[in-house]
Amino acid sequence: GFHGVVSTDALVSGVHFPCDATGDIVARRALGSALSDLAAMGATPTGCLLTWGIGPDWGNTFFTRFVEAFKADLNTYKVDLWGGDTVRAATPFISVCVHGFGRRSDLLSRSGAQAGDAVYVSGTIGDGFLGLQAYGTKTGGDGVSAFEAPVPQLALGQALAGVASACIDVSDGLAADLDHICRASQIAMEVEAMAVPLSAAGAAYAQDPGQLGILLTGGDDYQLAFTVKPENEPKLKDIGRIGNVALARIGAVSQSPEKHYTARFMDANGAEIVFENRGYTHL
Repeated sequence: GFHGVVSTDALVSGVHFPCDATGDIVARRALGSALSDLAAMGATPTGCLLTWGIGPDWGNTFFTRFVEAFKADLNTYKVDLWGGDTVRAATPFISVCVHGFGRRSDLLSRSGAQAGDAVYVSGTIGDGFLGLQAYGTKTGGDGVSAFEAPVPQLALGQALAGVASACIDVSDGLAADLDHICRASQIAMEVEAMAVPLSAAGAAYAQDPGQLGILLTGGDDYQLAFTVKPENEPKLKDIGRIGNVALARIGAVSQSPEKHYTARFMDANGAEIVFENRGYTHL
């Protein structure tokens, strides 16, 4: 009654992490982002394969810090390292292929949302973007940012399995990722932009109304955005309390007779917010 699930993520130097990033940052971003895909399926991780594309500037210090951080996160998330590959590359990269499992009837996808469902998001949005902007400017006491050490919402995803109707992790940007659910489910959404939860730093950044759109499209948050049928909404209070994670209702799913399968973000006056870019574009 269970399915195996597999996901793979490649991170390229200068694209997915700064060229001068230390090994611990690269390790946390590589494993955290890969496991976030399993969280969005409501799956339990088991093991992974790691491929290093070693660049000319990666030396012993880089690898020592990488191994220490990667091992610590493997232990945290109870994931085994099964093997992988090591190659030389003109542009350094890391690729992590994660494996897991979940009960067949409960596994989450992007394609189950229906008109009338509520739209929710976990945690706060925009902190990944703010962490990238602050990269290299913090003092030692400031700690790591959401960008440097993404936390996959595995426990939340597992709790949402069988409760949410569709789910995705927020990696490309909230607007772009909600669009992914819309296209897969062939529905539309109306999202209240002011209902999207922000951290204190995010709220300060968004005091200029023009900046809010940047947080909604910046990506690298690795929170979960999901839809849920009205009859399942009462269960979310217990899920949030047990998992110690905030869950915010930000909108609703609607039919799209014109086949405009997108999420429309509305401001406080009911006008649609138009974004210059809806999120990260891979190609």
